[in-house]
Amino acid sequence: MLVAGALDTLGLLDRFLWLRAKLRLPVLSVFTYHRIAELSDVVELDPGVAEVNARELEEQLAVIRAHCTMVSLRDVRRFAKGRKLPPNPVMVAFDDGYRDNHDVALPLLERAGVTATFFIATEYPDRGRLFWWDRVALLMHRCRRARVEIAYPAALVLEPRRDPIAAATRVCQAIKRTSGLDIERLWDEIERATGASIDRREERALAERTIMDWKQIRALRRAGMDVQSHSHSHRVLQTLSPEEAARDLARSRRVLSEALGEAVHAVAYPVGYRLHGALQRAVREAGFELGFTNNSGLCMLSSFDPLNFPRVAMDRGQVGALFKLKLLIGQRAGCRAGR
Repeated sequence: MLVAGALDTLGLLDRFLWLRAKLRLPVLSVFTYHRIAELSDVVELDPGVAEVNARELEEQLAVIRAHCTMVSLRDVRRFAKGRKLPPNPVMVAFDDGYRDNHDVALPLLERAGVTATFFIATEYPDRGRLFWWDRVALLMHRCRRARVEIAYPAALVLEPRRDPIAAATRVCQAIKRTSGLDIERLWDEIERATGASIDRREERALAERTIMDWKQIRALRRAGMDVQSHSHSHRVLQTLSPEEAARDLARSRRVLSEALGEAVHAVAYPVGYRLHGALQRAVREAGFELGFTNNSGLCMLSSFDPLNFPRVAMDRGQVGALFKLKLLIGQRAGCRAGR
């Protein structure tokens, strides 16, 4: 932080950004957001996906507009087919489908004249179920037991009363590594071990306040935003067989196409690990042209893989000099996997 502040005080960060544009360095920055919220608004849910509040997003968009050229998914598709991108291109993306994307982010994007891409996990709108990571966080927050032993999806000893966020993080890490996850068995095991629960009526009401419905998703598209796939069930694709992954992705693409009345061309991989081999073929079989990873840095345009476009993950507190530095080098604090 001190180094970034010193560089900015000397005007060097602005100079480096200007120089990168002047030299037309072959770099694309794709920034990934999830929730646009104050941590106090998240309450029992996962705080890790609330990377910025409204003020911070507005400031970051202003910095991007001042130093870079905003590009849309359409521009990136054209680039993948041989067209050039403008100097210092930056694409803005939002994953999952949180309601604050519509209520908070959309007005800010419209005022800034930015076309963003919203990657939607299609199983969740209007279903009345929380995202699985938010449900894990909620159960850990509600647990009143000092020590909890969980046998599924992995043998874990947790202390949720002392640190519910750390306990939820460990469970989510196990979920991301578990092939063939049985989601109902997971909930039964966590509720048994923690003694915590949420009934369907409360979950539905909370999901309606937290997750966009299809009416709001279509409103994004009418406002000129791009809406693309974040898979159907938001399962880490590496935990599925290639056949299961292809079915999940094809279902997501079909649901989105029917809801929007248009073709869907891109998918952002849940959690954002790079895909190879049979899983890449599954993406192509599902009909996608572009695939996006996450927390993977800047995209070097001289050697890109259209099914593994890197993206830069956001963190709280990255405004001013810190955000300018992120524009330049694409790094993030820590190495937490995405959602």
